[in-house]
Amino acid sequence: MSETNAPSKPWPNPVYAWYVVALLVMSYALGVVDRIVIGLLVKPIKADLQLSDTEIGIIQGLAFALFYSLFTLPVGFLIDRWKRVPVVYGGLAIWSFATMAGGLSKSFWGLFSSRVVMGAGEATITPGSSSLIADYFPPKLRPRAYGVFAMGGSIGIGIAYMLGGVAIGLADSVQAMAPDLLGRFSDWQVVLLIVGAPGIILAVLMALTMREPERRGATSAAGSKISLVPLWRELSTNRIALVAVMMGTIMNVMIVNAQLAWFPTLFVRVHEWEPQRIALALAVVGVPFGIISAITAGYALTWLAKRGRKDGPILVMMLQCLAWAVFGTAKCFAPTPELALVGHVFTSLFATWAVTAALTALNQVTPNQLRGQVVAVYTLLTGLVGIAIGSGAVGLLSDTVFDYPTGIAPSLALVCFTGGAIGIAILAYGRLGYETAVRRAANWGEAD
Repeated sequence: MSETNAPSKPWPNPVYAWYVVALLVMSYALGVVDRIVIGLLVKPIKADLQLSDTEIGIIQGLAFALFYSLFTLPVGFLIDRWKRVPVVYGGLAIWSFATMAGGLSKSFWGLFSSRVVMGAGEATITPGSSSLIADYFPPKLRPRAYGVFAMGGSIGIGIAYMLGGVAIGLADSVQAMAPDLLGRFSDWQVVLLIVGAPGIILAVLMALTMREPERRGATSAAGSKISLVPLWRELSTNRIALVAVMMGTIMNVMIVNAQLAWFPTLFVRVHEWEPQRIALALAVVGVPFGIISAITAGYALTWLAKRGRKDGPILVMMLQCLAWAVFGTAKCFAPTPELALVGHVFTSLFATWAVTAALTALNQVTPNQLRGQVVAVYTLLTGLVGIAIGSGAVGLLSDTVFDYPTGIAPSLALVCFTGGAIGIAILAYGRLGYETAVRRAANWGEAD
């Protein structure tokens, strides 16, 4: 059961391992694109479907999070017991088709349903990729690999804004190319059809070129009786550490999704910018600084580990919470769009730190045969609480508390500050528990 006691086996070819990470990054990025591009389309969707801010918040949050959360635990069992590669590219194909189906929607419930199926497909990417990376890279390289994987979020956000802006501009041209087929669709529907298509192509490439790595560190659970007992025992043993890691991430994910859903709308309502200009500005800021965030997260974790800090992932997550509480709140109240973008630079510099730290932490303290399931629980909770509540809370606050044209600013700011402060408190409470879990993991060990 111990990687140190198991016979020494060569790790996969590093070049191929990084190729796999590149595919996973692109998959993650396209998932983010499909999920958040709707944030650029709030105004036309509201007008076309006659929706309120609360309904838009539900479509962006709860609709996606519903099956994203419900499917995570079954997906976790599948990942721990079966080949992971088909699960990953199958999920990619499902959510890409669902995104395109959203472009066919004519009502709230039609768009809601497409987002539900999209969430079910995206439930595969984090548990599947996390488990694959753990078996493609030795422990010392995993933080960097997870950091690069987390880069998919930043790249996806940038692509979403760039592709969304381009798609908005191209919608009329695309309709003109096939007027009989697309002439009856609104521009926002054509945008969803355009952004969903690349995922189908990538799913085919992954199916043709990705190989399943050999599992390490424990006997595979494949073929054994399905039981929640080992998972429950693991969750109970490391409960303080796991609660801290998961809840700290939830607060960060909640704020990230609130920002993705409503920050473009803030520029429309407060600063009176057009969607294409917003898309370009957020892409120019988000892509380079988001990539810096992904790279520095892995290096920060490695640097802390080399200095003997067993609580490194907790410290990294706390820093992102602090950035949200300070800079996230400030950029919502910025008097000019330029100052809002400056604040966006600082939040983007830490945008992927919590996810990178969480995946590193969970795989560090969890034995191989339970990694998919533990990460699935993490994904379930981040979906149910982080994704569902973040965007929904902003929409509800905008409709009921700050019910005026620029009320989106204090609504978003309140979510940023509250989530950041709660995250810091939870992580500070669980720091010592996480150190204990790391020491426990050292007893069954991992080979370098």
